[in-house]
Amino acid sequence: MSEQSAARQRQADSRNRLHLTTVISVLTGVALLVGGAFLLSYAGIHEMALFAGVSPSLAALYPLMFDITLVIACVAALTLRGARWWMRVYAACSLTILLGVVAVAEAVHSAGIGFPYGPAAATFAVLPWALFLIGFTLGLLVLRYLRTTRAKARAARAVAVTAPVSNTSAVVPPPGQRVDQPRLRINDRHTPDAGVAPPERTPATPASPKPSPSQHAGTPADVTSAAPSEHRHGLAHRHHHRAGEDHAESS
Repeated sequence: MSEQSAARQRQADSRNRLHLTTVISVLTGVALLVGGAFLLSYAGIHEMALFAGVSPSLAALYPLMFDITLVIACVAALTLRGARWWMRVYAACSLTILLGVVAVAEAVHSAGIGFPYGPAAATFAVLPWALFLIGFTLGLLVLRYLRTTRAKARAARAVAVTAPVSNTSAVVPPPGQRVDQPRLRINDRHTPDAGVAPPERTPATPASPKPSPSQHAGTPADVTSAAPSEHRHGLAHRHHHRAGEDHAESS
């Protein structure tokens, strides 16, 4: 039995190591892809910002804003997997829109398609606030979901703590109250009863005799019981007196 449990434990450890290795590999690959996409898209977005009339010092921030918003959308989409459907849909749509905008901008820049100065300048003027709105709303959704999850976990812990306490209070008697546990009885008299106290024997209380009606004082039974004794005493006295007279006559 111990060998089987040890084998199962080794299998579980190897499975956990495999899962951890897989997760680390996937995260490493995603990080490399994000880095490559950032490097490849930086030049195109930077040039489009310069074309829209943004200063060179500020035009370098536009690719960074795009990439930071993409990271926030990816983290939100992973975190909100167990949230409500509309939270998951919003995170997925935000991520899809950001990736689509970046992909279209790169395609337009690579194809050499030019846009009028006015629409391009307006678009790049509104773009930072749009990215801020997407990142801020995703952050609020993530915070709300985490707060709800923590509240549910606290409620579950409270229920788990109060349940054993209620069971213990129902089983354990209050202090000062003794609960007699049933003892094991052995029918064989010759078998030693180890660890079992013999039953306590209480002396039987003798039944008090019922008083007869003649024992009550002041009843006619006392008079009737005393009358025969006095009659017998008088007869004995007269018999003794006659015997004395007969003895005197004979002498």
